[in-house]
Amino acid sequence: MKKQLGIATLLLIPAGAALAYSAGSQEKKATPAVATKDDPSMAKMMEFAKVGPSHKALEVKVGKWTASVKAFMPGGETVEANGSSEIQWIMDGRFLKDTFTGEWMGKPFHGEGRMGFDNLKKKYVSTWLDDAGTGIYFSEGAFDAASKSFSFTGDSPDTDAGKYVKSRTTEKWTDNDHFTMQSFVPGPDGKERLSMEIAYARAH
Repeated sequence: MKKQLGIATLLLIPAGAALAYSAGSQEKKATPAVATKDDPSMAKMMEFAKVGPSHKALEVKVGKWTASVKAFMPGGETVEANGSSEIQWIMDGRFLKDTFTGEWMGKPFHGEGRMGFDNLKKKYVSTWLDDAGTGIYFSEGAFDAASKSFSFTGDSPDTDAGKYVKSRTTEKWTDNDHFTMQSFVPGPDGKERLSMEIAYARAH
């Protein structure tokens, strides 16, 4: 992986040929040089790993939540369900882990998400997977402080079309204890339609 190769290159620098000694002395192995924090490459790696204000903006999501789900089917039917979510910090405040438990079509439903801020892309990044499918949903987005909302774009599975399609997700915060997530996908006519809405309320 590129990241692993980069770290190895930074930390272990080949010593080159063995040191020459006077006649009769024993040959010694060269000691690898160790990169320090003053090395430009190491400084960039440390900047990539730093936890900053964009990560801390996610702090409001930490906690336990109740979730009221509405799924809007292409034919006009609305399916409703309830669930709960627990969101906690992982990786020393770099990512959020979202564990969702509920029901879907009368059966137990489990999902897991990850969210963080990528210092290199300068974007929020998110993944989602659940037991209602076999794919992983990747998305990237931004936070707008003025409207207190996150917006993400990614690819969602369209099983009727047999492919992934462009989708959009928003999270609009009413206050620190309430937010609404909405997902939008292309409809049969190609125009964007609301496919799901989840109203979250902090569980006290």
